[in-house]
Order: sequence, then structure tokens, then C-alpha cells
Amino acid sequence: MAQENNTQAQRDDEQTEAARIVRKLGIYALVRTSLSSERSLMAWIRTSTSLYAFGFSITKFLDYLGKQQEGTGPSQGLYRLGFAIICIGLLGLVLAAVGHMQRLKKMKRLGLPKVSLISLPVVATIALLLIGIAALLSIGLNWSL
Repeated sequence: MAQENNTQAQRDDEQTEAARIVRKLGIYALVRTSLSSERSLMAWIRTSTSLYAFGFSITKFLDYLGKQQEGTGPSQGLYRLGFAIICIGLLGLVLAAVGHMQRLKKMKRLGLPKVSLISLPVVATIALLLIGIAALLSIGLNWSL
């Protein structure tokens, strides 16, 4: 009987150890997933920055051409294209930031260790949103930079 109790206690210890390992692995999986979400956000930052630069370059190049050829100005359709490209960059960045925050909140509910919602990619996202809005305003209001 004592041997059965000893065996049962050993099984309970093994089960609690196994449960502890599974719980720890689950937390590591959540940490890896949060880091993966952060990498995805950084990829969207890179893509949005490229879209900003391309759209802004189109419009400023057209401004330059318009100043060189005073009689005929470039097509307004190309200005709209540059403006639309910047808007697409802004929209993509906003959607990526919202998705990132939602994933972090969901993982926090699942047991992710304390992770700050404000990280370097989130701060960069906010800064790039402000830059994108400034680019749109400069194009829309025809400010010269």
C-alpha cells in the first residue's frame, strides 16, 4: 500500500512538472507570437515609408516640371496618383498598428507576461503617421517644403 501511495505521489509530481513545462512553453509561444507581430508591424512601417516617399516624390517632381514648363502644367491625374499612394500608405500603417495592438491585447488575456503596448515600433508608427499626414497636408495645400 505504501508503495502504491509512493507511486501515486510520483505520478502527481510528474503531472505537475509536466503541467508547469506546458505552461512555460505556452508562455514562450505567446512571447514568440508577440515578437512576430512586432516584426510584421515593422514590415508595414517599411512598406508605408516607401509608399510615402514614392507618392511624395511623384508630386514634388510634377511641381518641379510645372515650374520648368510655365505654359503647360502636368496632368492633375498624376498629382492625384501621388496623393492616393500616400493615402494607401497611411491606411496600411493605421490598419497594421490597430491589428498589432489587438493581437497584443488578445495575447495578454491568454497569459502573455507583462508587455508594454508602447514599444519602439509603435512609437515609430505614430511618428510616421504624423509624417504621412504632414505630407498629405503639404500636397493638398500646395505648401513648399
